[in-house]
Amino acid sequence: MTMTALVTGASGFLGRALVPALLAVGESVVATGRKTCPFAPHPRLIWRQADLADPAAPLAGILRGVDTIYHLSWSTIPADSNLTPSEDARINIVGALRLLESVERGTSPRFIFASSGGTVYGRLIEAPAPEEHPLRPLSAYGVSKRSVEAYLDLFASFGAIRPVSLRMGNLFGPGQETARLFGAVAHFSKRALAGVPIHMFGDGAVVRDYVYIDDAVEALVRAGHTEVSSAAFNIGSGKGRSLNDIVAVLQKHLAKPIMVEREPGRPFDVPVSVLDSAKARHELGWSTRVSFEEGVVRTLASLAKAVP
Repeated sequence: MTMTALVTGASGFLGRALVPALLAVGESVVATGRKTCPFAPHPRLIWRQADLADPAAPLAGILRGVDTIYHLSWSTIPADSNLTPSEDARINIVGALRLLESVERGTSPRFIFASSGGTVYGRLIEAPAPEEHPLRPLSAYGVSKRSVEAYLDLFASFGAIRPVSLRMGNLFGPGQETARLFGAVAHFSKRALAGVPIHMFGDGAVVRDYVYIDDAVEALVRAGHTEVSSAAFNIGSGKGRSLNDIVAVLQKHLAKPIMVEREPGRPFDVPVSVLDSAKARHELGWSTRVSFEEGVVRTLASLAKAVP
């Protein structure tokens, strides 16, 4: 029997990569987003334009017959979430709650949540950070991700869902939006290709755990197809790369010199975020396949093709 998956936030970077992957393994997909459908017509794909936080959005109909929910929908980034934490909570936490409340009683679908390994832990007291690390986020973005994880545990205690949260590192790869100050690899790559200065916050020593988009999709699919005992998994490479490291790799593969303009550091940027993904290796059989440098090269190539 064909499985049916619901993908929220399907018009985002991760959603646009996950939906084709699910179709490729034979699943039917109901995809939702606030924008128009970004996918080519497919006999097993249904698009529903919807805002989860909108009280008028008919979520029960979207969920009918769904075996697995991939909740990717999120409207803020760490850089702007602290500007209006109440709005961040209204859209993201309330949106997730409305989705949970709309699950048909007695169905208990698998529920995969795209959480954030880069923000829920806050300042690391241990690196790489295991899932047991204290959760002390420094941004409203991280607080909201942590809150949704807690609500998943609550609804699981009712038997309403079978959840797992994937605490993902910093995703990157072809197709990532470059206009917003989010996604350093894509943003830096586009500016370097255009020959304009890269704007860098702080001295460039901020370290993150970068995960290529294809590896992130594999983690989601494995989590959706595997019953595991853990409530949360780190999805990362276990290796930290600084902003200066990104520039160095870009310079290695570009002939023209890269210009960098430095700006003051931001208070919500934790100095180091590196994830211990041993649990994902043991329980999901997942680990990164695409190296950081190879991922950067693929991102550069994709952006270069898009330049008119």
